[in-house]
Amino acid sequence: MDPILSPGELLDPRHEVVPFHGRVDELAALARWRGGDGMLSALLLHGPAGVGKTRLARHFAAGSTVRVVDDADLIPWRDLHHLLQQPTGRTRVLLVARSTGWWWSALRQRAADLDYTAADLAVTARPDEHAASFAAACAHFADALGRPRPTATPPNAATYHDLHLAAVAAVHGSPADNPVDLVRRLINLDPNPPTRGRLAEDVLAVTLLDDRIESERTPDALETLLRAADRWPHARRRAEELFTAHPELAGTATSATLRALVESSAPAPAPARAVARRVFDDPRFHCDPLPAVLTRTLLHDRAHTSGKLELAELHGVLAARAALAALREEALTAAQHEVALYRELAEEDPAEHRPALADALGDLGLRFIAVGRAEDALAASEEAATLCRVIAAEDDDCTSQLADALDQLSFRYAALGRRDEAMSAIGEASGLYRRLAAAHPALFRVNLAKVTHHHAMRLFDAERHDEAAYVTRVAVTQWRAVANADPRYEGEFARTLASIASLLSAHGRHDEALEVVEESIEVLRRLARANPRDFEPELASALDGLSTLLRGLERPADALRASEEAAELLRRYSERA
Repeated sequence: MDPILSPGELLDPRHEVVPFHGRVDELAALARWRGGDGMLSALLLHGPAGVGKTRLARHFAAGSTVRVVDDADLIPWRDLHHLLQQPTGRTRVLLVARSTGWWWSALRQRAADLDYTAADLAVTARPDEHAASFAAACAHFADALGRPRPTATPPNAATYHDLHLAAVAAVHGSPADNPVDLVRRLINLDPNPPTRGRLAEDVLAVTLLDDRIESERTPDALETLLRAADRWPHARRRAEELFTAHPELAGTATSATLRALVESSAPAPAPARAVARRVFDDPRFHCDPLPAVLTRTLLHDRAHTSGKLELAELHGVLAARAALAALREEALTAAQHEVALYRELAEEDPAEHRPALADALGDLGLRFIAVGRAEDALAASEEAATLCRVIAAEDDDCTSQLADALDQLSFRYAALGRRDEAMSAIGEASGLYRRLAAAHPALFRVNLAKVTHHHAMRLFDAERHDEAAYVTRVAVTQWRAVANADPRYEGEFARTLASIASLLSAHGRHDEALEVVEESIEVLRRLARANPRDFEPELASALDGLSTLLRGLERPADALRASEEAAELLRRYSERA
């Protein structure tokens, strides 16, 4: 044993001072997971701080190809997603975290998109093993420190960490059961305890028992404070007071820190309200679960004081933010609540609330699609379209709402192979938008360009290829006019061109597809020069599409050049990331 380990370092599970023991059931469950079917699998090992998750994970994975990611709930979702996107053959990823929550739900659903199976395993306290663990800790800590082995009685500790902290005190002749006394004893023994992890959190919490001491406001210090708040009520009070008084700290704190602030079992509304706008406006949190978690907290806060309309609107916002974070089941639940509230409102005042109900039904259809419930999506879209017909008949200004509902309905029919009904819906939507765009071109040219593209898709589905090819040319012309009139649409123009090229190529119209994809690449080159981070990956994808087309046209040299340029763009992008 290394004699230079400090008392604090003895408690660090990475040093493995106390040999691993017990956890027979958990090891068996982990072994079953590792040997299970499927090439790609992720497992979340979760439990309270100090319960022994890290030791269990390290012991289980030692000498194997299992990849362990400790404190996974602290890692930005993009980094975890990137890790899962790079499997090597049969892949097993063991994530370790203190809790589940919406961060895990979002990651689990994203992992499923990458063909991972995902599950979780709870690690709980094992009081039946505490006596043996305390005796072993006392013996090994004493040997490491060159001190006599104590014969203290095991304390009534909640976790292995608390048990081993008591063992350090016992080795130094100061046995104690009180957590505060134990931490203070450690501070006296080790003036330089770790700055991260469970021990650092306890030291900070005990320090903050003195109200005269302020917590530091660095990202790491804020994270440590909120992690400690799970176990120390006064630390939670200090954290809530700090963020309520200084909401600008939302710009310093990490997503994990802010989630901990608003995702506790009894979240305080004041700090959530204080940081809300800053979180929602912060691009760091785009597609992160945090905005959805925060919206859920605000919704619960207002559940007993707000009217139906405000609650319906909040459920709609929650559904949208959850969907952005890949929280698809959670988004569906929120959308169902939104529709239910708008139904009640529409019954009370049809003229006022039917348009909002129709919009909510359209969104509900999208949420059903996201979870693979196509029949339910169609039912919601059909109801939305029927309602929009009534609304448009009463108010001509709602014609665009009907056109949009019919456009969405065409997708729902097409997904179920009902081509005639899909064609009828998109044909009617196209006619409505043509009329609207003729009367108000600035307002509806984008809608017309989109629906024309969708019309071409439906025509190809119906095997009406010549007519479909003509409509795609019209769509390209319309989108070109949109982008020329407003450069903000150039990115969407380029993406639509790439989609149209893929559509043409899939139906054997390679020469036409080549012309379209080349225009897409021209637009993307211009955008990538101005904003390489956002558009170089899209340019690389378009170049890959061009390479595929050129190979099909038996132009291998040109195809190779396009492929090499795409690879170079992706290499540069990866280096910058």
